[in-house]
Amino acid sequence: MVKEILEKLVCLTRRVPKDNFSEEQIAAKLDQLRCEGYTTFTHLVDKPEFVKLASHIARAFEQEMAFTTPCLAQRRIEQVRDSDLIEKNFLVSTEELVSRGLTFDRDDIHSYEQVIEEFAPSTLKLPIPDLPQFLDLWLDHNVTKVIEAYMGFTPILREAYIRRNFPCSYPVMNHKWHRDTNHRTHLLKAFIFFTDCDLETGAHHYIAGSIGDSRFRDKVYYDDAEIESGFPAADGKKISSVVPAGTIVLEDTRGLHKAGIPTRDYRDLGFAVFVPPSLPGFFKPLYCVNKSSYDSLQPSQRRFIPSNHIEKR
Repeated sequence: MVKEILEKLVCLTRRVPKDNFSEEQIAAKLDQLRCEGYTTFTHLVDKPEFVKLASHIARAFEQEMAFTTPCLAQRRIEQVRDSDLIEKNFLVSTEELVSRGLTFDRDDIHSYEQVIEEFAPSTLKLPIPDLPQFLDLWLDHNVTKVIEAYMGFTPILREAYIRRNFPCSYPVMNHKWHRDTNHRTHLLKAFIFFTDCDLETGAHHYIAGSIGDSRFRDKVYYDDAEIESGFPAADGKKISSVVPAGTIVLEDTRGLHKAGIPTRDYRDLGFAVFVPPSLPGFFKPLYCVNKSSYDSLQPSQRRFIPSNHIEKR
């Protein structure tokens, strides 16, 4: 209760003037976000500066192998022995996965090719590179204007990372339909596509207009058949992100959504998670920004970075 009261007080100090909502393009995207729960930005598609950032991400995965570990190794999963985890879609702690011998760690890595062949990860996760260009992308002005208008205040960037998804035999957590619970009343995620995406490379799927729907709230994950029973394909509510690299999809992920499993190649996707501000002592940083990168941002962008996420060096 105390935390919620303090959160509301902080939000009041970060209110966005309503006259900022009047820009025509922003208003159109805001209307779509409010009505359907998502909107799409394409202004970075084919832009040379974005192509450079996508190349940087590819190098970080394949040459620098900067992804976080320990990581689930699908090759080590045994269907009978690990049936309890398969049933849970692997919604367990990293410590449990490690204790059951289902992960690989930094010392196990010799090359990117070896990781893919020997461990068959379903996902590799990369922290946002601590470079000004990436912070500027995660806090793109066109996107943050809509975010502020939708929430009515300036939220914080709570999480910032990239996932590379691969074909896999066993669905893992976000491969199933679900609703995010990062925050009960205010939550937005920006999905930044660093690779071209189609149905075979793991499209992101969303049920338009499902935020306020009272159904599908009694458990964490749902199968395709369950969702189809409530939202038949003919209704046109299921939105699949078949999009070129450079697309940003902004969603209120309290609505139903899932990550498609690639059947070929892979998908690189950036995640920017926005929630209401809170006092720094109430949460631990999930990413860090060096002071020079922070100083390179515009004042309007700095407001999104919590003070305890800035490295004083």
